[in-house]
Amino acid sequence: MKRTAILILALMLLAALGCGANGTDDPNAVFIDPNAVHGGEYGELYFELNGVRFGIYDEAEAVLSALPAYRSTFTGKSCAFESEDVSYFYAGFTIMTNEIDGTDRITGIKIDDDTVKTPQGLYIGMSAEDAAAAFPAAKEADWSYADGTALLSVTIADDVVKGIVYTPVIPED
Repeated sequence: MKRTAILILALMLLAALGCGANGTDDPNAVFIDPNAVHGGEYGELYFELNGVRFGIYDEAEAVLSALPAYRSTFTGKSCAFESEDVSYFYAGFTIMTNEIDGTDRITGIKIDDDTVKTPQGLYIGMSAEDAAAAFPAAKEADWSYADGTALLSVTIADDVVKGIVYTPVIPED
C-alpha cells in the first residue's frame, strides 16, 4: 500500500505541475464522476480549519471564502479532469480544485507540514505508532482509507508519517 500512497502523491504533484502536451487528450486518463458530489455530508473523511468543515467535491467558492486568505495559487493542466487544476496554498496545507459541471469543486487536500492536523489527529512527522492509535481504521486499511467519495492516503517511511492527502475515490472499471 506504500506504493499506492506514493502513486497518489505523485499524481497530485503531476496535477499541480501540469500534464504536458497531451493534457486530457490522454486515452488512459481517469475522469471522476461529477454525480458523486456529497456537498457537506461527510463520513470520517473531511478537513476542518477554524470551524470550517469541508471535503472532497464541496463547492470551492463557499469553502475558500470561509477560510483565511490563501498565500498563492497555481493553475495547470489536469490529468484527471477536463478542466484545469487550481491549487490554493495555505500555511500548512493545499487545496486543489477543478471545474465539474460548471462548478469549481474541491478535488484534493494535502497536508504540507506539522502545523496542521486532520480531525483524527494525524500530522506530518508523527510516528507510525501514534498515527495508528489516532486513526486505527486507516492503519487497518494499510494507510489508504476510503469513505464515500473520499480517499485518505497516508505515506509512512522510516516509521514516520511523511504525507497526508485527501483525493476522490477512483472507481474501478
